Amino acid sequence: MEKDFSLRELNTFGFDVKAKYFQELKTPDDVRLLLENNIFRQCFDGDRVLILSGGSNVLFRNDVYDGFVVYPNFKGVETIEDTGNQKIIRCFGGEVWKDFVDFTVAEKLYGLENLSDIPGKVGAAPVQNIGAYGAEVKDVIYQVHTIDLTSGKTKVFTNEECKFSYRSSVFKELKVKRGELRERGFYPLIFAVDFVLKKNGELKLDYGNIRNNLISKNITNPTIQDIADSVKEIRKEKLPEVGVVGSAGSFFQNAIISMDKYLKLKALYPEMPSYPVNGQEVKVPTGWLIDKAGWKGYRENHVGVWDKQALVLVHYGSGKPLEIIELMEKIQHSVKEKFGIGISPEVNIIC
Repeated sequence: MEKDFSLRELNTFGFDVKAKYFQELKTPDDVRLLLENNIFRQCFDGDRVLILSGGSNVLFRNDVYDGFVVYPNFKGVETIEDTGNQKIIRCFGGEVWKDFVDFTVAEKLYGLENLSDIPGKVGAAPVQNIGAYGAEVKDVIYQVHTIDLTSGKTKVFTNEECKFSYRSSVFKELKVKRGELRERGFYPLIFAVDFVLKKNGELKLDYGNIRNNLISKNITNPTIQDIADSVKEIRKEKLPEVGVVGSAGSFFQNAIISMDKYLKLKALYPEMPSYPVNGQEVKVPTGWLIDKAGWKGYRENHVGVWDKQALVLVHYGSGKPLEIIELMEKIQHSVKEKFGIGISPEVNIIC
């Protein structure tokens, strides 16, 4: 256990937030020792424990986290089952997400190629139900392996038990509030995830600029590697480089509005992009709303809105977390005032 530990390298915004207590976990024995630690038990009973993975979707509100940060860093990848047209691959939570995706693509396993180059660790993927370019990780997660920090017992969550929804799951509640699991006296730490991936699958080309990117390279019969490479190129064009400019990728969730509101806005803004959710709701890219509201490329002191993608809030260095919070609130107010749409952060804000 370490005290007053800097989390600068463990949050992609790059804020120098200090954790009052910090513990890295590499083996199951580390978990057992953690649960025997009196300081951890006191923080846990006081609801002051945070499980932190790669920190790619986290924003601390304050300069100090007055509690206990647990950093699970379990490593390993193995095949659990190989039958017919599919493989079940177990990946431990401390593995880097983009490296794991590269591995599955090299193995010619379909399912994760559209999620290439997303920063963070594998253990965090189910928490957020990460998604990009028409794919969501929930579609390929078979089950999630956890250790209960209350009792030390293990529990395997099926896909259904994870209660996946748009950029959320039953695990996400633990980062921001007590949530359903904690109320039941259960606090799961994710140590491994099982993915069911196909040996032959259908490629997703019609989201973002994937198809146009392929056409520009005269690729008419793309492979799984072509899709992964296209996604990487598109992300590189739009997003700041991790470790160079601080960000958490897409800061806001895309807006989902009623069909009635959509039709009214479409009459005012015929160029507004949209994606049907069902017969009653439509998804509108929040980046487009923020751009239309005039925020793209905006900078204020140490923070701003990325000039290539308005959905991304950035930290240029030497700033404070509160600066991003204040910028977020200004943007939310502006979009609400212009379009009548409330937008919510995708990033987990930790108090």
